[in-house]
Amino acid sequence: MTPPSWKYAKTYADAPHEYILREWNPEVFQFYLERVRVAGVSEQFTLRGRTATYRYYYGDDDYKYWIIGSVLNRAAIEPSAKAQQPLF
Repeated sequence: MTPPSWKYAKTYADAPHEYILREWNPEVFQFYLERVRVAGVSEQFTLRGRTATYRYYYGDDDYKYWIIGSVLNRAAIEPSAKAQQPLF
């Protein structure tokens, strides 16, 4: 699997994260899609006064991953947030 080239989401400076599109790296997208589906946890996220529920996969690499349409997102997680996630 080719490592992805993550792009910084500059339009969301108040919610720092990176993303890749499915078309850029379908293998990586599919890998994380399966993990989000199988081992993801639902959490609410509020930004600019709007709240939505997303399914997050907490990886072993200090990132959480979520998918919106054909976009795979990741954000660095705080150590305290990772400690709260269930062990699988």
